[in-house]
Amino acid sequence: MTAQSRYRIAAALGALIAPLALVATTSAPADAGTSSHKHQIYEYKVEKYIRLAGVGTDTVGDSPTQTLSCDPGDIVLDGMWSIKNVDQYNPPPPDPDGPPTTTGGVYNDARDVYVVSSYPDQFDPRRWNFEFDNRAYGDAQVKLFLTCIRSFTEYTNSHRHDIKVRNVAPIQAFTAPHATYTDRYVYDRGAVCTADEMFVAPGFDLTGLADHRLVATYPTNSGRGWEWEFGASAPAAAPWFYGKCIERRVFDGATPRHSVGMKHMPSASFASGFTVSVPLGDQQESRYSCDQDDNSLHGYKAMVGWFWMGNHWDDSWYLGMEPRPKTRAYVFWNFNGTPAQAKIGTLCINSRTSFPLP
Repeated sequence: MTAQSRYRIAAALGALIAPLALVATTSAPADAGTSSHKHQIYEYKVEKYIRLAGVGTDTVGDSPTQTLSCDPGDIVLDGMWSIKNVDQYNPPPPDPDGPPTTTGGVYNDARDVYVVSSYPDQFDPRRWNFEFDNRAYGDAQVKLFLTCIRSFTEYTNSHRHDIKVRNVAPIQAFTAPHATYTDRYVYDRGAVCTADEMFVAPGFDLTGLADHRLVATYPTNSGRGWEWEFGASAPAAAPWFYGKCIERRVFDGATPRHSVGMKHMPSASFASGFTVSVPLGDQQESRYSCDQDDNSLHGYKAMVGWFWMGNHWDDSWYLGMEPRPKTRAYVFWNFNGTPAQAKIGTLCINSRTSFPLP
């Protein structure tokens, strides 16, 4: 190639680059009123293993009171646990700690691990508080989880938007006897979120209740409220109930700019939840994914889980759940002579904003 030819090609490239550079420096990053572009939303989970000492003389273990936090500046949307195992009591004779029937729990297995409290912290939006009571003779292995959301979107067109989540004022209230089931108590928080919000971070503190276990936790009022059900003796103390409301829009100051897709799957009604069978025997893991019944929710993540055990709760136990990006995995244990059932579901939140506004 001659020097003259090389010069002509360079000149042509320079003429092409110059207008592009001008466009890049003069394009406005401001968000237009009809913002058709999309922003990524960062959603993730945090997890932690703990070991809870049993009631024998081996008292070495983690504190039964635990906290777990999202990254600094982020917001927790759900806190949960999964009871993985309780060590079997089977020491060689002689037993230095005495028989388990005098000091252990009723079952000496995972059913003796009580969840005293699980709720969002009221002063730190990224933190969740837990408290457990292991009444089994052996040590218990428990895994804690959080689902978290960043408090702002990722940058697009040189700008980002705020994600708004607010605390619902905690309330101390007695649970009401269930209309159908004996020794089962219900608390309905009602529609405390607005039409532009969804209820998230459902939590409780059962301090003062001697015997209790969670048998249902699910959304009400089209996802704007929440209800809890416990198997318990008559409550001697009023439990505390907690929650938050997340906006279904992202903001530029006080101005909403984009919508955030949120949907309870398969439904916001516990009666229409996904039915799973819990066979007699070993612990059973059951899963539900956001796009399981709707392919359009492929980009959504399972951020808040719920379940309902119906009339199968008496001889079946809920041992916790685990978030797995788009999927929520639940563990039930059936001790009845026939297969039990449970309803499960999850609040799915899109990982990208959309338009128009809801």
